[in-house]
Amino acid sequence: MVDYFDYLYWKIPRCQGILNRLHVYSLARFFVRSLANLLLPIYFKLTASNPLYKLTSKERSSELLIVSLTSFPARIERLWLVIETLLRQSLKPDMIILWLSREQFPSIELLPDNLLKMQKRGLRIEIRDGDLRSHKKYYYLLQEYPDNIMITVDDDIFYRTDMISTLVSMHEENPHCVIANFAFKMLYNDDILRPYREWINNNDIYISMVGYDIFFGSGGGTLFPKDSLDTLVCSSDDFMEICPLADDVWLNAMCRINHYPVLRTGYNSICLPVLNKNDIRLTSQNVVNNKNDVQIESVRKYCIIKRGIDPFFIM
Repeated sequence: MVDYFDYLYWKIPRCQGILNRLHVYSLARFFVRSLANLLLPIYFKLTASNPLYKLTSKERSSELLIVSLTSFPARIERLWLVIETLLRQSLKPDMIILWLSREQFPSIELLPDNLLKMQKRGLRIEIRDGDLRSHKKYYYLLQEYPDNIMITVDDDIFYRTDMISTLVSMHEENPHCVIANFAFKMLYNDDILRPYREWINNNDIYISMVGYDIFFGSGGGTLFPKDSLDTLVCSSDDFMEICPLADDVWLNAMCRINHYPVLRTGYNSICLPVLNKNDIRLTSQNVVNNKNDVQIESVRKYCIIKRGIDPFFIM
């Protein structure tokens, strides 16, 4: 059912024209978003007892496949919807870990019941001191489970059932790449990096693309092979100072200075959102206020000092 709504959402045209100017497509997307957010919770509750929709323990001779995410109070009530889509993947991960800040969630018992119940189906909830904001999704996992494959996801998206399998199949064919379902193509004017908002959204081109000029976003799911990120990645004092709101900027830099290019899959989705009241999106803050460009520049200078490499000028 998630796949059906995701397909409808993706098929609504986004091209220019009279219908677009009349907001016909915007209304259609609004209708699909609203209907999905109304019907999918009912469907999930009716089918949650299906034994197929849980993680099972198993022996593995190689590294684990771990899905990692974080959240904050404005989204916690409906986070269970995101977890449901992760538990219903055609290729299931070995672990799904939710990292939370004790400053926001003092006790696990205070979390919503529908989220706590998912622990019996394989969800792990870990609460840590301090608040590393969106960086929590990778920071603790890399420290506590460093020798495994990490897939980062967002906390406000209905994930299609083939999201993980798409990433893993591309990883098996391209083991020395970071694999992303959502990405931009960075643009340059000679030796000048153009502003973030001018980059090409590769979700309009559903073919695989690879290179150091591909900038991934974690929205559609991003797979990081073991050792793909430079050891600087867990320098929490540094990233909280220079890019506290832009974990994607930091991670993109860390894989590039470690000589791992980014491969964008041909995944045909524009990310069906889980709607939350009074939500605040980092994307909106960073793009509208040009904070991404400021943080990109800070990370560039940092990497040049620390590693002698400009991560966004590797060709």
